Amino acid sequence: MIHLGIAGASGRLGQRVLQQALQQKNFRVAGAYVSENSDHLNQDISAMVGGDYIDISFTAITENAFPQPVDVVVDFSLPSAFDELVDTCVLHQTPLVSGTTGLTAEQFDRLGQASKFIPVMWTSNFSINIQMIKNLLNIIRMKNDVQEIRIIETHHIHKQDMPSGTAISLAQELSLERTLKKTDEQVFQLGDVQIESIREGEVPGTHRIEIILPHEKLVIEHQALTPGLFAQGALQAAEWLADKPLGLYSLNDFLLQ
Repeated sequence: MIHLGIAGASGRLGQRVLQQALQQKNFRVAGAYVSENSDHLNQDISAMVGGDYIDISFTAITENAFPQPVDVVVDFSLPSAFDELVDTCVLHQTPLVSGTTGLTAEQFDRLGQASKFIPVMWTSNFSINIQMIKNLLNIIRMKNDVQEIRIIETHHIHKQDMPSGTAISLAQELSLERTLKKTDEQVFQLGDVQIESIREGEVPGTHRIEIILPHEKLVIEHQALTPGLFAQGALQAAEWLADKPLGLYSLNDFLLQ
């Protein structure tokens, strides 16, 4: 039985992690963390996930302490809460699986430093098939004379970061450049890769990659049909990471186990 903490538990993805974890026998939800300013603070989670009274309340991580001991934390919070969460995990030697996007370079450095003390996994997208697409793009870049690359990513109107972390990580498989430049209101450039960001409706996430070669055009598209895809992937990663040695892990490590 894995005692699970969920950071950002009242958010779009956090709610789904919470719902799925409550339905799985190998997890026990030991903590559902929200901001100290959240309207859900101290409320029982039953009202959000439905069903019978569960007797677990939304709590805040304060003064570098988890309200209850946990074996691993799944994080879908915000960049503003990220530093304190990472420090708390290090303090309590708790493995961390994070899907929080929009992080700064300094926050990624903080995550790298944390991996010297605890097992850490960060990914922009917990779909195993997105990871397989990344691996394919890396091979395409190495084996072809790529002339033009375009990524179009579409997400729901509530998504705050632009472009998506997934679009950036896909672009990084096709370019050695790491500096993202904004060229228009919803258009960005990373090396030779153009990224167009669209925000509409309640789209969970669509990424379309168009690659122009001398005699071919490759089109690869991934559509997430429900946000539950990412919640399930995060829980699978958390179960895998919970007993790993300290270090910085990727979803590819889980995929190739």
